[in-house]
Amino acid sequence: MRYLIKARLKEQKKKALLKAIDEQTLGYGSIAYPTFTKCMKSARILDNGEIHWIEVCYCREAFGPGNELIEELPYWEEYFKNIKIKMARDPNKCDGYPVCGDCDCTNKLERKLSYKGKHFLSRLRNTF
Repeated sequence: MRYLIKARLKEQKKKALLKAIDEQTLGYGSIAYPTFTKCMKSARILDNGEIHWIEVCYCREAFGPGNELIEELPYWEEYFKNIKIKMARDPNKCDGYPVCGDCDCTNKLERKLSYKGKHFLSRLRNTF
């Protein structure tokens, strides 16, 4: 399943997040570890400071509704606050695992998101 994540970066975690991205340790320990950096590379920041990204997660399929990003969330909560998780696509129109990660739908959603706000990682790097 694809989710649109909206969150705000914890001010005191800016340097730690950038370091984790650069050292490719973001999300280390999570089964979804490789996708964390990918998510940040495509994340967008809006003028109001809210950061948006698309994430593929199979927790809902494994554990049922209400468990979206249950495995990944503790890693995100280290750096972000006010995290909102919204299904990015009607689940009845999604083929789910294992197709979901590389389907055309994911690419279309990421392309659509790329027109919102500014590139988050570039903006984060420019703060230092």
